[in-house]
Amino acid sequence: MLENNLSLREFLDADDSFLNRELALHYGIQGVQGNELQRVSLKGSRSGGLPGHGAFLTASANGVDTSPVVRGIYVLEKLLGHTPPPPDVPAIEPDIRGAVTLREQLIKHRESATCTECHRKIDPLGFALGNFNAIGGWRDKYDPKTPIDSAGKLPGGDSFRTVPEFRKLLVDRQDQFNRCLTEKLMTYALGRELEVGDRPSIDAILAELDGKQGGLRELIRLVVLSKPFLRN
Repeated sequence: MLENNLSLREFLDADDSFLNRELALHYGIQGVQGNELQRVSLKGSRSGGLPGHGAFLTASANGVDTSPVVRGIYVLEKLLGHTPPPPDVPAIEPDIRGAVTLREQLIKHRESATCTECHRKIDPLGFALGNFNAIGGWRDKYDPKTPIDSAGKLPGGDSFRTVPEFRKLLVDRQDQFNRCLTEKLMTYALGRELEVGDRPSIDAILAELDGKQGGLRELIRLVVLSKPFLRN
């Protein structure tokens, strides 16, 4: 992406990746041989972009199991630039009697007025990636008796039933992702948290990037040439 200045859309919906035999088997892709990484088409695959990437999915789990709440927060923070809820907020309220599946537990959890607003943003994003296990492998069931339901509805009303449909909705929010990535790159470049005074520079970078239809290399160039970086 950097060498070829590819579009930032590739982060969300790339239709290829670099795999060797072991990685291909991990993703359920047949026909890849050898230990050398090679470019492999993901067309027709459930993977593609960061939402289906093993590293992204592992980072949003604990290595053993997954949580739709944890994954939903991770997607909000890392892809869409939303601030996660405070760390002292309990994951699930104790009064979830009668709920069997995790989805039912979270539905009962959302009945609390104090929980509804956050969970209507978080939960659909986490359930959308429920078919990926703790290290990014595909699964159809949580356990032998519990099938996975990845369907959901985003706060704006857009519905999805499959991972590709969810990925398309993320692409529709490309502007949010571009801002999120720009802010994270600027934070890294400056070595500090962004301040209100940095916002005009972020806006200017995004406007120029959009005008030039630039990719990742162009974005990094604009960050390096920005006033906050040059004055840092």
